[in-house]
Amino acid sequence: MINSDKTDDSAGSGFPYEAPAMAAAKILGGLIAECQKQGTHGAYAAIDLRAIEDIQRKLLADPNDAGAKLWVRQLAQTWSIRIRDNTRSIRKVLDLLDTRR
Repeated sequence: MINSDKTDDSAGSGFPYEAPAMAAAKILGGLIAECQKQGTHGAYAAIDLRAIEDIQRKLLADPNDAGAKLWVRQLAQTWSIRIRDNTRSIRKVLDLLDTRR
């Protein structure tokens, strides 16, 4: 996973800023990685983890990249079907994508 330590010092707070779409991609990546560790959906998880890394690179370059956000949304919807018992995490991802910032 890619680490984004960009800071937004416009308010002088010094706290790291993370775009909601990047946070959503990280949460989804963690969820997919956990499925891979458990051995469930292994092949899908490996492919989608590579996709998450690509998405994170795109979001680092442009936090408002509509294509990257759509890609995260599509992956989240796909994984919501695969792992029906963890819908709270998927809802968090989708809520972050709907956040206007």
